[in-house]
Amino acid sequence: MEAPHACNDRRHRGPRVQEDLSAVAVPGVQRERFGDFSVLRREPSGAETVTVHFAHATGFNAETYAMLLEGLDASIAAYLMDARGHGRSTATAKPKKLNSWRPYRDDLEAFVETLPQPVVLGGHSMGATVSMELAAARPDLVGGLVLVDPVIVPPAHIPMLAAARTLGLTERIVPIARMAARRRMEFPSKRAAVENYVGKGPFRTWPQEWIEAYVEGGTVENDDGTVRLSCDRAWESRTFAMATVNPYRALRKVRCPITLFAREHSGPPFTRASRNAFMRCRPETRLLVLEDVTHFMAMERPDVVVEELGRTAERVRSELG
Repeated sequence: MEAPHACNDRRHRGPRVQEDLSAVAVPGVQRERFGDFSVLRREPSGAETVTVHFAHATGFNAETYAMLLEGLDASIAAYLMDARGHGRSTATAKPKKLNSWRPYRDDLEAFVETLPQPVVLGGHSMGATVSMELAAARPDLVGGLVLVDPVIVPPAHIPMLAAARTLGLTERIVPIARMAARRRMEFPSKRAAVENYVGKGPFRTWPQEWIEAYVEGGTVENDDGTVRLSCDRAWESRTFAMATVNPYRALRKVRCPITLFAREHSGPPFTRASRNAFMRCRPETRLLVLEDVTHFMAMERPDVVVEELGRTAERVRSELG
């Protein structure tokens, strides 16, 4: 059973994104500016279109996921925005002032308001959770959610995390936040950065072209020709530490249909306990459990993610008539 559709009004609000500069390696995808934010756009063909936005994970960037756009049907208008402090966005990103993921939600809301609505929101990890929170806050904007291994803690962990947040201890007790704070920031070249990542750590299951896209969209050149990551490690660490403590509050308010991708052999940031709690809260959710994948299933199985984005977009199109 699917939840009722939130909105059938194809509205277009606010200023269009401004044309920027560069083409991306993926055919038909262009980079634009939306104020202080960098956006990748793929224009659709044909008159009867529907719009999809896919939000990236913490520490990554829009270009990392650009190949997802290539796989979508040509009739879909598709967007990827670099989040605050990530990729080529230049919005203010001061770690000590980040106390929740609300700024990420607000930034996404401001952009989605400029698109024809309702929009299909997809996202991976943090991007999935922030997309869910926007759908809860603004059901008029969103026609469907595709959540890929979102950051959602088990209910049993919420009291501890809430106490740690109150005491200012989150960055000390969240392992991935501590790891991010020590991340290597600089490399002799983009090629050296790619070679550093291939086959290692979280990148060990990524196709090399995805790593190359991550480096291309997530590094800036220093004056001496070396490169550094554009997502500062202090900002990345703070983002991990400030993850939404109780996302179930937002989940209960979502009115559009949801597709949820999860791992058969689950672990943080979306454990089996989190999945079970999610499904108890929203039993009508379309749950897709993938085998032999890690948290980076969007990189490992982009085909199934693209297929589900397309399926959701087609449903929204049919409801629009």
